[in-house]
Parts: sequence; structure tokens; C-alpha cells
Amino acid sequence: MAKSSTLRTRRGAEAQPDSPKEGGWGIVVVIAAHLSLVIQYGLLRSGGVMYLSWKEDFDTNDKETAAVQSIISSMSCFSGLPAGVLTERFGCRVSGMVGGILMFIGLLCSYWVTDIYQLYITVSIIGAGIGIGYSSAVVAVAIYFKRKYKIAHAIAISGNGMGMMAAPPIFQFLLENFGWRGTFLIASAIAANIVTLSALFRPIRATRKSGGNLHSKHQHLAVKETGDMSNDDQNSEENYRHSDDVLQTGLPAEPDKTPNSSTGYVSLTTDSKNSNPILKLLKRLASSLGFHLFVKSYRFFLLCVIRLEFSIAYMGLVLYLVPRAQSVGVAPSSAAILLSILGVGSLLGRLGNGLLVSWKLSAEHVTAILMALAGSSVLLLNFESYYIFAIASFLHGFATGFFYAIVIVLTRQFVGVRKLAVGVGLFLIFSGIGVILGPLLAGWILDLTGDSYQTVFYVGSAVYFICAAQLLILPLLRRVEPGIDISPADV
Repeated sequence: MAKSSTLRTRRGAEAQPDSPKEGGWGIVVVIAAHLSLVIQYGLLRSGGVMYLSWKEDFDTNDKETAAVQSIISSMSCFSGLPAGVLTERFGCRVSGMVGGILMFIGLLCSYWVTDIYQLYITVSIIGAGIGIGYSSAVVAVAIYFKRKYKIAHAIAISGNGMGMMAAPPIFQFLLENFGWRGTFLIASAIAANIVTLSALFRPIRATRKSGGNLHSKHQHLAVKETGDMSNDDQNSEENYRHSDDVLQTGLPAEPDKTPNSSTGYVSLTTDSKNSNPILKLLKRLASSLGFHLFVKSYRFFLLCVIRLEFSIAYMGLVLYLVPRAQSVGVAPSSAAILLSILGVGSLLGRLGNGLLVSWKLSAEHVTAILMALAGSSVLLLNFESYYIFAIASFLHGFATGFFYAIVIVLTRQFVGVRKLAVGVGLFLIFSGIGVILGPLLAGWILDLTGDSYQTVFYVGSAVYFICAAQLLILPLLRRVEPGIDISPADV
């Protein structure tokens, strides 16, 4: 009996997702993704509105109360990788609905918490739901658009900035009229709409074609009989189930081998000798979690590092923008407006990224220029004029909002649509690490320099300029990296 079997599959017989037209149902998907992100980021950025209510109700100190926002933010990042695996396996519709359900449960249960530690648990559930919902929304848009993807993505991702601007005053109104518990109860009903919006992420229908005719699963495979027939039947059944994954998730199927262009066949060789089950399991687990992307795409790995560094600098500015303004005599109410100006700039940056990159410009070079702009805007905060603070806040919001949007486009370019969900999950983990390290590093600098906000901003500006230099290196790495096999329909 032969120890290996060769399975040849016609390229035309494999399940392939139909290429949707630019528009149609894709417009519905973009609107649904936009509204979903409005709700998610509105919830994520409104914790400060209820800060004093939590502190008074639970009789906690500043450190314990501030941990609520830290937990929900970090959980929304660290849940990115499980969200990517869930999206890749079950599709954007299922994962988005799971995220909406988790947010609904977390907000609803928060109504009955009796101490701050129970609130930690419920906001962890909310954060996990936000992370899963975010992944499904951005991947759904990527599946439906190719030529106009950058513009479609910009419209969808602008929901983040819209939520950041619209949610705080709404939550303030609800807090004044219903208390923080009533606010969470109403927010749970709002979050439940994400389940409905995610249901609109309809998978792209896949068809099995061979010369234009439909075939049964046994007609998909041309088997070269070199071994036991039962093994061939088993491989045939496994390949058929693999093709069915396209129908269920809407994501392109992962090719097992590079097609032979001369014969039109794909060669799949199974060697039963030297097969270690544990090693195969570990390799399969690493592949499912996307760790192989770091080895095959150096550009993606560097992009994740840039994301970590960016989060460190960004958190330092957001945390100390208002205190810096107040330290030079700006009224608290006027200082708080700087965050709104930051949000307006972020919204315009997210909307503008699709337009700028669509002008036949290199995404890496445009982003590097705007990253340098972010570093320059931070330096402006070392002046003592409120108008300069306002200009710096807008410029910083525009530059960072652009980066938040374009990082998804670059990830799609580096790893393809098929691995986009896992790729988004991996760089969100790097972002989560930066979210944690940013405030810690800024606090350490303040303690070391005697409450010098200028030093924090100098360091943050330097980090932004380092990120800009690294972005210029990205195109050069393409020449030396092994690369990821990406089909024309997968970019």
C-alpha cells in the first residue's frame, strides 16, 4: 500500500465566492458597519461621563474608579485575536451578533452591580463585545469592496469618530435624568441594535463551477489512483467540506498549494511518514491564530510594532491634554472642549483617508507625513496659548484619525482579505499593550521630572517621528519578505 496519495483538483471546480459589484448590498453593509461602530465607540469613550457617579456610589478612590475605563479599553483590544478567529471561522454575521449580545449582557448586568469589583466584570464583558463587533464590521466592508474599498472603509470607520462626538452629551443627558444605572439599562437596549445591524453582513454566495456547469462533490475531484481508494474518498470528502466553508462564512477559501498554471490542477500531497500529531496540532493552532503572518510578512510585523508605539504616544496626549491646558490658566470647561476639537479632527481624518489614498498616492508615504504632523502638533502643546492648544488638538485628531483608518487598509494589503480578521486581532493586541504602557510611561516621566507635562509631550512627539520613519521603511521590506500567497480576488 502506498504511503502517500496525490490528489489533483481542477481549479475551476473549487468553490469560489462571487465577486460582488461595487455597490448594491455592499452599501447596506457599509451603513450597518458605520452605525455599529458609532454605538461601539460611543460606549467605549463615555466612561468619563459617569466617573464621578461611580466614585460617589461605590465610595472608591481615583485609582479604583479609573480602572473601569482602563479595563473596558484593554479588553476591547485583547479580545481582537479571539474575534479574528471567530470571524474567520463563522463569518462576519455570526461574530458581529455575538459581539452585540455580549455588549447587551454586560450593560444589562451592570444595572444590578453592588460594588466596583462587580462592575469590573461587567465592563470586561462589554469590552470583549466591542472588540468582536469591531473586527466583524471592518472585515465585512473589506469582503464587499475591492476597487472602492478605501472610500467604503473610510465611511464605515468614521463611525468611530461620530460615536466619540455624539455619545458623551447623550450619556450626560441620560445620567442627569435616570442616573448611571438607568443610563446603562438604556444603553443595553441601544447595544442590542448591533445584533440587528450585524445580521445585515450577508455572506457572499459562493458557487462551484467547472467549465460553467454545476457538479456534485465527487465531480469536483479528479483523483489519480496511487493508493488506497478509501483514502482518496476521505480526502475528497475533506476537500468538499473545506469548500463549504466559503458558503458559510463568506470569506475566500485558503488555497492549499499554488496552482499549476500549465495543467490547471492543484497538487495536494499527504505524507503519512514522519507525521507527528502534536506538531501538526501546534502548527494548525499557530496558523489559526495567525502567528505565521509575522514570519511571512515583515511589513505586517512592523505595522504591529508601529501600532504599539503609536498607542503609547496617543494615550499620553489624551490623558494630559486637559490638565496641561488647566495648568496654564485655562478654565476647566474650555479645556474640556479641546477633547471635542480632537474628536472633530479625528472624524475628518477618518473620512479623508479614503480620498487621499485614492489619489494614486502611496498609503505608507501619506501616513508617514501625517504621523510627522501628529508629532509636530504635540510640540505645539508646549506653548501657553489656548488657540494654539485648539489648533494642535485638531491637527493631532486629524492625523491620528487618518492612521486609525488606514491601518486596516494596510493590513488588508499585507495579508489579504482571507486573513484580515486575524490580522486585525493581532494588531489590536499590540494596541492593547500600548494602551496599558502609555499612561504608565507618562506617569513615570511626570514623577521623574516633577510634574512636567512638557517632557511627556517631547517624548510623545519623538515616538510619533520614529513611527513616521518606520512607515517609510514598509515598502522596502516587500523586497526581502517571504510574502503571503494572495490571489487577485483577495486584495
